[in-house]
Amino acid sequence: MNKKYELLNEGLKALSESAINLLILKGSAGTGKTYTTLKYVKDNNLNYKYVNNYATPLAFYKLIYENRGKDIIIFDDTQSICDPKIKSMLKSVCGELDDGKRMVSYHSTSQVLKQNDLPPSFELDVNIVLIFNDSISGFEPIVNRGITIDFFFNFDEMIEVLEDFKESANIEQEVMDYVKDNCNEATSNLSIRTLVILSKLHRKDYDFKLFANEILKTDKGLSDLIEMTSKEWCDKNGRSISNYYYKKSKFLNS
Repeated sequence: MNKKYELLNEGLKALSESAINLLILKGSAGTGKTYTTLKYVKDNNLNYKYVNNYATPLAFYKLIYENRGKDIIIFDDTQSICDPKIKSMLKSVCGELDDGKRMVSYHSTSQVLKQNDLPPSFELDVNIVLIFNDSISGFEPIVNRGITIDFFFNFDEMIEVLEDFKESANIEQEVMDYVKDNCNEATSNLSIRTLVILSKLHRKDYDFKLFANEILKTDKGLSDLIEMTSKEWCDKNGRSISNYYYKKSKFLNS
């Protein structure tokens, strides 16, 4: 198993034992973050709540209140939380006071809370998983309170991840072979999810390569930069060796 997923399982174990109260997973969509997390909590019979949509601040407050005694709440695609009131509450949910207690409050009229059978504040013990499919921009005060695991992979690492998930995700070997032969660091949309789609098409006797050519876009210019020697690239593009190294450095550091 890829080291990142071993680390994820250890992180989830630490979370379930309250050694930590916040675990953050960030990386490209379709890399198995959610799948591995849900598998762990189910396999270990944890009392959990999975949340992948958010409404009003009041609805969020009610959700936390109703699940305050669970082992774990998993918030998936956290970027969709835009409301500053929700972010403020999430900061309290993921934080810890000096006495070791975590308290969440909702600042509104008592009538609104009464209508929803909610207290103005409450203590909670539940631990939190936040899953980001992109950057954590705007959430720094929240994620700084926990452990973050990065799931951004280079091409070789992504191939290793796909191989690890091939059996459980039912990815066809022919699809894997296609990716290895036709994709590289310059290919976008390479994920477990994409290969699952292509494998389903293959099993239903569609020419999955037609779809793969459209879904798995490869930047030809970057591909040449990756695969060609400096001389081959300069000869093909009529550029200097310094231009080759400049572009390659820019790509590697992007």
